Amino acid sequence: MVGNVMAKFLEEGWEPALPEDGAFGYDFELTRGKEKVAVQVRSQKARVYLPQLRRFEDFLDSSEARRFARGFLISNSGFAGTVFAYMDSEGIGNISLGTLENGTVRWFPEEDPTAGSSPREKRYIGVFTCKGGVGKTTISAHLAGAFALCGYHVVLVDLDRQGNLRKLMGEGIYLPHPRKKAGTTITVLDQHEWDENRDPETGIVICDCNPEFSQNPVELMSRFDYCLIPTTLNPLGINKNGFIIRKTFQEIRNLNRKTEMFVVINNFDPAEKKRNQVLNDLLKNEFKGLSMADPLCHYIDPDDVSIRFSKQLLYWGYETVIEDAEPQLSFRAFGGRSLPRSDFLALAEYLQNHSDLDKIKKALAKTPVKK
Repeated sequence: MVGNVMAKFLEEGWEPALPEDGAFGYDFELTRGKEKVAVQVRSQKARVYLPQLRRFEDFLDSSEARRFARGFLISNSGFAGTVFAYMDSEGIGNISLGTLENGTVRWFPEEDPTAGSSPREKRYIGVFTCKGGVGKTTISAHLAGAFALCGYHVVLVDLDRQGNLRKLMGEGIYLPHPRKKAGTTITVLDQHEWDENRDPETGIVICDCNPEFSQNPVELMSRFDYCLIPTTLNPLGINKNGFIIRKTFQEIRNLNRKTEMFVVINNFDPAEKKRNQVLNDLLKNEFKGLSMADPLCHYIDPDDVSIRFSKQLLYWGYETVIEDAEPQLSFRAFGGRSLPRSDFLALAEYLQNHSDLDKIKKALAKTPVKK
């Protein structure tokens, strides 16, 4: 495939050249006039996902890529929706995405293939807690933000007796599209305001669940397609958290036989590599038997996806509560990037890849909405 792509650019007036021995991060380079471009070609069955884009982005930011003005990432199988969401939200201007179709490179975002209406068949996600302070409400809100960036209209249902979602997000947030297309909404409701038929455009319903399991409405819990429990790699709490998570999973399973359940690590510190490895192995061992007995139970390895520690997330809501500012998520970029935004997009992508969310979105986006 690399040879075919090189030939295509040669026809368009570029001078392609293979990298020198020992070079990494790109498949060939292009030269036209004074401009040099690094090109990476992904020939694979699966679409290009967010980690592959971020790896290419890191390469272009490295000293080895200093001579390149920009990069082309070309795939024969397309790109995940989270890739486009990340490109838009992070304002990535030095990477162009292209798909090779019938010998022609189709460039994005001029023709974003993820554009389309949100699915009308709703998917329900419940976010539970194993103990206080693990970030249940923060994760509920920002996961909603990630799905909204991916083109879903999202409803957040606040089932927690403290009502923190309404305090921190008011009635909701509108996320404008960076390319002046129609944006998406996150609407915050309590359990009495939620109506299944209220908004046919809603694609994702995320419930910030009550810590007291019995206080969550059975009619909603029985509808959960996916359940998420955040925890931390805490040496003093692993055994206790593991027990509570297993107990919560069992209570969920008693009410709902079809839901998929996920454990995700929050407040992850990637700098503590040795400690993380030891604690991660302990926590994985806690859930090994549970996953074998129930294949719908998943432990998300933090090497794949985690929510990294961030002062943005720690102090989320400060401006709203203290300064009476307009509600917002902790997705603001610092130094050109937003770790929370990147992490929650990766979590949304993980859920899409390990469930039928993305398939449903594709199928229903093709179905016309009844007037």
